[in-house]
Amino acid sequence: MKRISIFLLLAAALSACQKELDKQPLDSPSSSTYYTNEAQVTLGLTGVYSSTYWNLSNSIPIQISFDQYTELGVERNPGIAAGNYDATTGTISSAWQLMFKTVSFANNLLDGMQRAKANMLPDTYARMQAEAMVLRAWAYYHLIGLYGDVPFYTKPLLPTEFYNQVRTDKNKIADYLLADLDSAATKLPWQMTDQGRVNKGTALGLKAKLALLLQRYDVAAAAANDVIKSAQYGLNPVFANLFKKAGQNTNAGKEILFMLPFPDDQANPTSLVAVGQGSRSLSAQSGRFPIQTLVDRYECIDGKRIDESPLYDPAKPSRNRDPRLKNTVTMDGDTITMLVSGAMRRCIFSIYKDSTSFYNFTSNTWYSATNADQSNIYGPVKNGVGYLWAKYTLDEGQDAFTSKTGFIYMRYAEILLTYAEAKIELNQLDASVTDAINRVRQRSGMPVVDPLVAGSQQKMRQLVRREKIVELATEGIHLFDMRRWKTGKLAMNMAVYGAAAAAATPAALPSFGSAGAESDLNDIPDYTASAAQRMKREVRVFIDPRDYLWPVPQGERDMNKLLGPNPGW
Repeated sequence: MKRISIFLLLAAALSACQKELDKQPLDSPSSSTYYTNEAQVTLGLTGVYSSTYWNLSNSIPIQISFDQYTELGVERNPGIAAGNYDATTGTISSAWQLMFKTVSFANNLLDGMQRAKANMLPDTYARMQAEAMVLRAWAYYHLIGLYGDVPFYTKPLLPTEFYNQVRTDKNKIADYLLADLDSAATKLPWQMTDQGRVNKGTALGLKAKLALLLQRYDVAAAAANDVIKSAQYGLNPVFANLFKKAGQNTNAGKEILFMLPFPDDQANPTSLVAVGQGSRSLSAQSGRFPIQTLVDRYECIDGKRIDESPLYDPAKPSRNRDPRLKNTVTMDGDTITMLVSGAMRRCIFSIYKDSTSFYNFTSNTWYSATNADQSNIYGPVKNGVGYLWAKYTLDEGQDAFTSKTGFIYMRYAEILLTYAEAKIELNQLDASVTDAINRVRQRSGMPVVDPLVAGSQQKMRQLVRREKIVELATEGIHLFDMRRWKTGKLAMNMAVYGAAAAAATPAALPSFGSAGAESDLNDIPDYTASAAQRMKREVRVFIDPRDYLWPVPQGERDMNKLLGPNPGW
């Protein structure tokens, strides 16, 4: 399959058309002569794709940070997850600006490309128009998920219009976008030859995500089912390969529906996701960490939660667990390998000793040396809570400082779980629901859904929520789920806990509350009984219901007095 990064296309187009861009910038709403032929429309569309790389800083997509704002992870500095933010916080304003930049780029193209319609093949014009519509909907999905009601416009704004926009009800925005996505789906093929481009499955998948976000479960189930019934996509048989460059290029099973790719034959751009969360002992720069409330969501291999399974051993918590745990979280005793600064490096991840074992690839022997993961002030012990992210980190085929491993925006496993969740909320517990969940579980070697669970809406809701967390952790999805499930008040108002503080004193099992309690049905652990035995960071504060939305950025409100604040802000 032809693999062309959208960023590679952009670089080539910019080089060839720099003079044209100087005359008619892609983000200029006043442009009235550009977009008169297919080449210019292609360049404009590539600009829209490029704008979806919402890079706040350090060459990482913002989505990698979203789970760090939930009970699944933590950043080096407490920040948003701890409740230390307001309408002036940089991330809050930057996210707004970056996402609206995508909206503006898409609007400019959709408006301007009409001038090229007579000079393009009808199918080509329709496909490119549909791609821009999907990308605009992608931006608005995130905007309403983060901020709620936001300004909604589908045409380029005149300079006089920028600062008199009012906020539109998110449901009205969704009505428009759902119709857009229906239209786009009719114009797109199921598969694209260029890596990183949206397709029919992306359009329908986004329709399902948007409908689920707004609790329109019938629409979400139908859209996800359209993707499933197409039989155009499947699951990669090796879960870990999804998060490695080689596996993304192969895309076994055609699981990846939409992703952010990076060009292979150019120095820039690169992804610094791996170096920003990798082992200090391997010369990476860990700054994002998984935490205990994620680790304890992973079942034992018998399909039971850790407090229900006889296989769980607090002294050896990584043993007999869902294999996705090892592929998502690095735990004490794991052997980890990274290519860093041109050298292949391997060690035993240790959180209790000041030295650990390293592998010499020249002599094929192990030796002992200083354990920076234990001693470094920014490492997973002194700054984190004893864990590292394995997902998107352990790609031995890519140097962590120059990585070209892409970031997945949407994959088929999410479609299956979206379908299952929507059907469960509708209380339509038929065989298609258990089949969707089983396909995801069995890919990683986990047992099928227990028949006693399959007949209960309450227990199936618990299971699909657990599956979404353990399958999709650190993929930019749970922040939106947590808000929709309204679990932040329980999951976020606690200290950040981690692994046992001392190897000789295993941490006691957490409590998940009484059977049927909200904490039990959402697998939210209480560490009161083991707090003194665990690594611990700050106590988080989550104000319910205020923190289910970010504040409208103060800078935007200063420029446009019509925006107004979100409730509680």
